[in-house]
Amino acid sequence: MQIDMTNEERGVLIRWKNYSDTYRLVRMKAEAIAYAARGVGLDIIMEMVERAEKTVRKWLSQWRRRRLSSVVTGHAVGRNAAKLRRAQKEEREEIFNKPPSEAGAWAELWDVPAP
Repeated sequence: MQIDMTNEERGVLIRWKNYSDTYRLVRMKAEAIAYAARGVGLDIIMEMVERAEKTVRKWLSQWRRRRLSSVVTGHAVGRNAAKLRRAQKEEREEIFNKPPSEAGAWAELWDVPAP
């Protein structure tokens, strides 16, 4: 299953595929679409990106309609938006292990008076 692609689009897809900070789903879509543009068979593409035929066909169909915008998925961004990075978790633990005054809080947030 072959699709058309400009050299500029190919360059963008290759960069997205190779950057480790790109979401995994975006990397897989970029790889599948780049393979299809080179005439690689659907069965090989499915094997390389470890996705079902229906999924790969959907990605290629979306590419034909929306080009590069089809590769960037909205839900991949939202899924990780609320997760803290390791440094943020360490900072949080450091703050919570201090009394409120040392942590920069002006109220006794950690202390709740008994009823």
